[in-house]
Amino acid sequence: MTDDQTMMWDEVADIGAFLHEVDDAAFDTSSLCEGWAVRDVLGHMALGHTVPMGSMLVRIGRYGFNVPKASLHESKTMFAGQSGDEIRKFWDDVMIAQHPRKGISKTIPYKAGFVDHLIHNQDMRRPTGKSRTIPEERLRRALELVRTEGNPMFSPKKNVAGLKLRATDIDWSAGEGPEVAGSGEALVLAAAGRTATLDELQGEGVAQLQARLKKS
Repeated sequence: MTDDQTMMWDEVADIGAFLHEVDDAAFDTSSLCEGWAVRDVLGHMALGHTVPMGSMLVRIGRYGFNVPKASLHESKTMFAGQSGDEIRKFWDDVMIAQHPRKGISKTIPYKAGFVDHLIHNQDMRRPTGKSRTIPEERLRRALELVRTEGNPMFSPKKNVAGLKLRATDIDWSAGEGPEVAGSGEALVLAAAGRTATLDELQGEGVAQLQARLKKS
């Protein structure tokens, strides 16, 4: 089995490939993260990987140590006003070539970083029409992680607690309770709070999952 560190950087490389598939207008397309454009999601990931912890604490302090507010504004600032080619170059030359892991990213386990980046990859791909087939090994790992692991960035485990998840595109199922069935990708994204995939799911547990996401 490939380790989480390798899979995280594989996701970073796949995001780089995605950036070369889209035109410049795609960077300002709304992602599945409400209020975040594609360039903001990229800024969010790049910020965590490249800004040293001391500098990050100073930035968070400007927002009264309100971390969500700081994350939103600083992520939007990261690539604000930059062209598509500038962002692509940063991703190629820094994120892919150097594998930076400074500041906040150093405090986050690779398994959490992996599933976070996989989800953000799909957050950007779906609205821009650049779907992909997630490599099965990564998809299986992501399904297990959203079901069993706590995560410092979101709470998928709580969203799917007491539900049976069953992927319809690969041979995978886990959990006990009312069933939620659908593609592995749709299950991972729904567990992560992305309501856009709820209509792709079937089973008696979907209503319960939907109610939980509305409260989160």
